[in-house]
Amino acid sequence: MAHHRTDLRYSEEFPPGYGDIQLITRDRIVFHFHPWPLAHMSPIFRDMFRIEDAHRGSSTPSFTLPESSATISMILSFIDPIKDNPTLDFPILPQLLEAERKYQISKIKDWMIRWLNTRSVMAETTDAELDTQLAIELLEAGPTFDIPLLSQLALRVLIKAPASEILVPRLAGSKMFGHLVKLRAKRIDWFRQALIGLLCGGAAPRRIHHGEFTIDDEVYRNICAAMIELTHAVCLEPSYACCERNWGDLHNVDYINGIEIKKKSFQGLCKSLEAELPGLS
Repeated sequence: MAHHRTDLRYSEEFPPGYGDIQLITRDRIVFHFHPWPLAHMSPIFRDMFRIEDAHRGSSTPSFTLPESSATISMILSFIDPIKDNPTLDFPILPQLLEAERKYQISKIKDWMIRWLNTRSVMAETTDAELDTQLAIELLEAGPTFDIPLLSQLALRVLIKAPASEILVPRLAGSKMFGHLVKLRAKRIDWFRQALIGLLCGGAAPRRIHHGEFTIDDEVYRNICAAMIELTHAVCLEPSYACCERNWGDLHNVDYINGIEIKKKSFQGLCKSLEAELPGLS
Protein backbone atom coordinates (compact mmCIF):
# COMPACT_ATOMS: atom_id res chain seq x y z
CA MET A 1 0.00 0.00 0.00
CA ALA A 2 2.74 2.46 -0.91
CA HIS A 3 1.82 6.12 -1.42
CA HIS A 4 3.65 8.51 -3.73
CA ARG A 5 1.31 11.50 -3.56
CA THR A 6 2.84 14.95 -3.95
CA ASP A 7 0.12 16.54 -1.78
CA LEU A 8 1.25 14.67 1.32
CA ARG A 9 2.98 16.50 4.16
CA TYR A 10 5.02 14.91 6.91
CA SER A 11 4.28 15.36 10.58
CA GLU A 12 6.97 17.35 12.35
CA GLU A 13 6.34 15.47 15.59
CA PHE A 14 6.43 12.01 13.97
CA PRO A 15 8.70 12.50 10.92
CA PRO A 16 10.17 9.93 8.53
CA GLY A 17 12.42 7.57 10.43
CA TYR A 18 10.47 7.85 13.68
CA GLY A 19 8.82 4.48 13.12
CA ASP A 20 8.33 1.57 10.73
CA ILE A 21 4.82 2.38 9.46
CA GLN A 22 3.03 5.34 7.93
CA LEU A 23 -0.38 6.60 8.99
CA ILE A 24 -1.98 9.02 6.52
CA THR A 25 -4.82 11.20 7.81
CA ARG A 26 -7.75 12.66 5.90
CA ASP A 27 -6.00 16.05 5.70
CA ARG A 28 -3.02 14.33 4.03
CA ILE A 29 -0.54 14.41 6.91
CA VAL A 30 1.82 11.43 7.19
CA PHE A 31 2.79 10.14 10.61
CA HIS A 32 5.62 7.64 11.07
CA PHE A 33 5.26 5.42 14.11
CA HIS A 34 6.21 2.05 15.56
CA PRO A 35 3.49 -0.58 15.19
CA TRP A 36 4.00 -2.35 18.52
CA PRO A 37 2.63 0.40 20.86
CA LEU A 38 -0.45 0.75 18.68
CA ALA A 39 -0.92 -3.01 18.45
CA HIS A 40 -0.54 -3.32 22.20
CA MET A 41 -3.16 -0.62 22.95
CA SER A 42 -5.64 -1.32 20.15
CA PRO A 43 -6.94 -4.69 18.90
CA ILE A 44 -8.15 -2.93 15.76
CA PHE A 45 -4.69 -1.68 14.83
CA ARG A 46 -3.28 -5.09 15.77
CA ASP A 47 -5.56 -6.77 13.22
CA MET A 48 -4.72 -4.14 10.59
CA PHE A 49 -1.01 -4.83 11.04
CA ARG A 50 -1.48 -8.60 10.84
CA ILE A 51 -3.31 -8.29 7.54
CA GLU A 52 -0.60 -5.99 6.23
CA ASP A 53 2.14 -8.39 7.35
CA ALA A 54 0.56 -11.14 5.30
CA HIS A 55 0.81 -9.02 2.13
CA ARG A 56 3.87 -6.95 2.86
CA GLY A 57 6.28 -6.14 0.08
CA SER A 58 9.54 -4.26 0.38
CA SER A 59 7.98 -0.82 0.93
CA THR A 60 7.06 0.85 4.21
CA PRO A 61 3.58 -0.27 5.33
CA SER A 62 1.12 2.59 4.92
CA PHE A 63 -2.41 2.98 6.28
CA THR A 64 -4.91 5.65 5.29
CA LEU A 65 -7.16 6.74 8.17
CA PRO A 66 -10.37 8.83 8.10
CA GLU A 67 -9.43 10.82 11.20
CA SER A 68 -7.88 14.29 11.18
CA SER A 69 -4.21 14.88 11.84
CA ALA A 70 -5.10 16.63 15.13
CA THR A 71 -6.86 13.50 16.37
CA ILE A 72 -4.13 11.06 15.27
CA SER A 73 -1.41 13.29 16.68
CA MET A 74 -3.19 13.29 20.04
CA ILE A 75 -3.55 9.48 20.03
CA LEU A 76 0.05 8.82 19.05
CA SER A 77 1.39 11.33 21.59
CA PHE A 78 -0.65 9.60 24.29
CA ILE A 79 0.52 6.12 23.28
CA ASP A 80 4.17 6.98 22.62
CA PRO A 81 6.14 5.72 25.65
CA ILE A 82 8.83 8.40 25.31
CA LYS A 83 6.51 11.40 25.13
CA ASP A 84 4.59 13.18 27.84
CA ASN A 85 0.81 13.07 27.59
CA PRO A 86 -0.39 15.94 25.40
CA THR A 87 -2.63 18.68 26.75
CA LEU A 88 -6.30 18.02 26.13
CA ASP A 89 -8.76 20.70 25.13
CA PHE A 90 -12.51 20.66 24.55
CA PRO A 91 -12.65 20.96 20.72
CA ILE A 92 -10.74 17.69 20.25
CA LEU A 93 -12.86 15.63 22.68
CA PRO A 94 -15.70 14.53 20.35
CA GLN A 95 -13.29 13.36 17.63
CA LEU A 96 -11.00 11.73 20.17
CA LEU A 97 -13.88 9.82 21.75
CA GLU A 98 -15.05 8.57 18.36
CA ALA A 99 -11.53 7.35 17.60
CA GLU A 100 -11.24 5.78 21.06
CA ARG A 101 -14.40 3.77 20.45
CA LYS A 102 -13.50 2.84 16.88
CA TYR A 103 -9.97 1.62 17.70
CA GLN A 104 -10.94 0.33 21.18
CA ILE A 105 -8.23 2.25 23.04
CA SER A 106 -9.94 2.34 26.43
CA LYS A 107 -7.05 4.07 28.20
CA ILE A 108 -7.78 7.24 26.21
CA LYS A 109 -11.19 7.48 27.84
CA ASP A 110 -9.63 6.94 31.27
CA TRP A 111 -7.12 9.70 30.55
CA MET A 112 -9.90 12.03 29.45
CA ILE A 113 -11.96 11.39 32.59
CA ARG A 114 -8.95 12.13 34.79
CA TRP A 115 -8.45 15.42 32.94
CA LEU A 116 -12.12 16.39 33.23
CA ASN A 117 -12.07 15.68 36.96
CA THR A 118 -9.23 18.08 37.64
CA ARG A 119 -10.35 21.07 39.65
CA SER A 120 -9.09 23.60 37.12
CA VAL A 121 -11.11 22.10 34.25
CA MET A 122 -14.30 21.85 36.31
CA ALA A 123 -14.11 25.29 37.88
CA GLU A 124 -12.24 27.44 35.37
CA THR A 125 -13.67 26.43 32.00
CA THR A 126 -14.57 29.64 30.19
CA ASP A 127 -17.26 30.34 27.61
CA ALA A 128 -14.50 30.92 25.06
CA GLU A 129 -13.16 27.38 25.61
CA LEU A 130 -16.58 25.73 25.54
CA ASP A 131 -18.98 27.59 23.27
CA THR A 132 -22.62 26.67 22.59
CA GLN A 133 -21.98 24.58 19.47
CA LEU A 134 -19.29 22.52 21.15
CA ALA A 135 -21.42 22.17 24.28
CA ILE A 136 -24.19 20.64 22.15
CA GLU A 137 -21.73 18.05 20.84
CA LEU A 138 -20.51 17.22 24.33
CA LEU A 139 -24.05 17.00 25.72
CA GLU A 140 -24.69 14.15 23.29
CA ALA A 141 -21.27 12.60 23.90
CA GLY A 142 -21.87 12.29 27.64
CA PRO A 143 -24.46 9.47 27.54
CA THR A 144 -23.05 8.00 24.33
CA PHE A 145 -19.64 7.38 25.90
CA ASP A 146 -20.85 7.07 29.50
CA ILE A 147 -19.05 10.18 30.76
CA PRO A 148 -21.65 12.07 32.86
CA LEU A 149 -19.27 14.92 33.59
CA LEU A 150 -19.24 15.85 29.91
CA SER A 151 -23.00 16.31 29.98
CA GLN A 152 -22.80 18.37 33.17
CA LEU A 153 -20.16 20.70 31.73
CA ALA A 154 -22.25 21.06 28.57
CA LEU A 155 -25.43 21.76 30.53
CA ARG A 156 -23.66 24.45 32.54
CA VAL A 157 -23.06 26.30 29.27
CA LEU A 158 -26.40 25.58 27.59
CA ILE A 159 -28.55 26.61 30.56
CA LYS A 160 -27.44 30.22 30.13
CA ALA A 161 -26.99 30.27 26.35
CA PRO A 162 -29.18 32.50 24.14
CA ALA A 163 -32.37 30.72 23.11
CA SER A 164 -31.57 31.27 19.43
CA GLU A 165 -28.41 29.17 19.78
CA ILE A 166 -30.04 26.13 21.38
CA LEU A 167 -33.23 25.93 19.32
CA VAL A 168 -31.59 23.74 16.71
CA PRO A 169 -32.78 20.35 15.37
CA ARG A 170 -29.67 18.54 16.57
CA LEU A 171 -30.22 19.53 20.19
CA ALA A 172 -34.00 19.12 20.05
CA GLY A 173 -33.43 15.46 19.12
CA SER A 174 -31.07 14.86 22.02
CA LYS A 175 -32.09 12.66 24.94
CA MET A 176 -30.97 15.45 27.27
CA PHE A 177 -33.08 18.20 25.68
CA GLY A 178 -36.06 17.80 28.01
CA HIS A 179 -33.81 17.99 31.04
CA LEU A 180 -32.13 21.10 29.65
CA VAL A 181 -35.51 22.79 29.17
CA LYS A 182 -36.43 22.11 32.82
CA LEU A 183 -33.10 23.45 34.05
CA ARG A 184 -33.46 26.61 31.97
CA ALA A 185 -36.98 27.18 33.29
CA LYS A 186 -35.67 27.01 36.87
CA ARG A 187 -32.79 29.36 36.02
CA ILE A 188 -35.15 31.86 34.37
CA ASP A 189 -37.41 31.85 37.42
CA TRP A 190 -34.38 32.38 39.66
CA PHE A 191 -33.30 35.42 37.66
CA ARG A 192 -36.78 36.91 37.60
CA GLN A 193 -37.17 36.60 41.36
CA ALA A 194 -33.65 37.90 42.02
CA LEU A 195 -34.18 40.90 39.74
CA ILE A 196 -37.47 41.76 41.41
CA GLY A 197 -35.70 41.74 44.75
CA LEU A 198 -32.82 43.80 43.39
CA LEU A 199 -34.74 46.42 41.47
CA CYS A 200 -37.91 46.78 43.51
CA GLY A 201 -36.70 46.01 47.01
CA GLY A 202 -34.53 49.12 47.12
CA ALA A 203 -36.93 51.73 45.75
CA ALA A 204 -36.37 55.07 47.49
CA PRO A 205 -39.14 57.71 47.74
CA ARG A 206 -39.02 60.62 45.34
CA ARG A 207 -41.74 62.57 47.25
CA ILE A 208 -44.08 62.08 50.20
CA HIS A 209 -47.86 62.17 49.81
CA HIS A 210 -50.30 61.94 52.73
CA GLY A 211 -47.57 60.50 54.92
CA GLU A 212 -46.94 57.54 52.59
CA PHE A 213 -44.03 56.99 50.22
CA THR A 214 -44.89 57.46 46.54
CA ILE A 215 -42.85 57.58 43.37
CA ASP A 216 -43.14 60.18 40.61
CA ASP A 217 -45.02 58.95 37.55
CA GLU A 218 -42.04 59.40 35.20
CA VAL A 219 -39.70 57.46 37.46
CA TYR A 220 -42.32 54.74 37.93
CA ARG A 221 -42.66 54.40 34.15
CA ASN A 222 -38.87 54.09 33.87
CA ILE A 223 -38.86 51.38 36.51
CA CYS A 224 -41.60 49.41 34.77
CA ALA A 225 -40.06 49.75 31.31
CA ALA A 226 -36.62 48.71 32.55
CA MET A 227 -38.03 45.78 34.50
CA ILE A 228 -40.05 44.51 31.55
CA GLU A 229 -37.10 44.80 29.19
CA LEU A 230 -34.68 43.11 31.56
CA THR A 231 -36.96 40.23 32.58
CA HIS A 232 -37.82 39.61 28.94
CA ALA A 233 -34.11 39.49 28.09
CA VAL A 234 -33.27 36.93 30.80
CA CYS A 235 -36.14 34.73 29.64
CA LEU A 236 -34.27 34.36 26.35
CA GLU A 237 -30.79 34.25 27.90
CA PRO A 238 -30.75 33.52 31.65
CA SER A 239 -27.25 34.75 32.43
CA TYR A 240 -25.51 37.53 34.30
CA ALA A 241 -23.85 38.61 31.04
CA CYS A 242 -27.34 39.24 29.63
CA CYS A 243 -28.22 41.39 32.66
CA GLU A 244 -25.08 43.45 32.17
CA ARG A 245 -26.01 44.13 28.55
CA ASN A 246 -29.61 45.03 29.37
CA TRP A 247 -29.55 47.19 32.49
CA GLY A 248 -30.64 50.02 30.21
CA ASP A 249 -31.98 53.10 32.00
CA LEU A 250 -31.41 51.46 35.37
CA HIS A 251 -27.80 52.62 35.21
CA ASN A 252 -28.95 56.22 35.42
CA VAL A 253 -32.15 56.15 37.48
CA ASP A 254 -31.65 57.38 41.04
CA TYR A 255 -34.74 55.79 42.57
CA ILE A 256 -32.86 52.83 43.94
CA ASN A 257 -31.15 53.11 47.28
CA GLY A 258 -27.65 51.60 47.29
CA ILE A 259 -28.13 49.96 43.88
CA GLU A 260 -24.40 49.53 43.20
CA ILE A 261 -23.89 47.60 46.43
CA LYS A 262 -26.91 45.45 45.66
CA LYS A 263 -25.66 44.80 42.12
CA LYS A 264 -22.31 43.54 43.40
CA SER A 265 -24.09 41.12 45.70
CA PHE A 266 -26.34 40.09 42.82
CA GLN A 267 -23.30 39.56 40.58
CA GLY A 268 -21.68 37.33 43.19
CA LEU A 269 -24.82 35.20 43.49
CA CYS A 270 -25.04 34.89 39.70
CA LYS A 271 -21.42 33.87 39.30
CA SER A 272 -21.72 31.24 42.02
CA LEU A 273 -24.88 29.84 40.45
CA GLU A 274 -23.38 29.74 36.97
CA ALA A 275 -20.26 27.95 38.24
CA GLU A 276 -22.26 25.05 39.70
CA LEU A 277 -22.44 21.79 37.78
CA PRO A 278 -26.10 20.93 37.07
CA GLY A 279 -27.52 17.59 38.12
CA LEU A 280 -28.48 15.00 35.52
CA SER A 281 -31.85 14.13 37.03
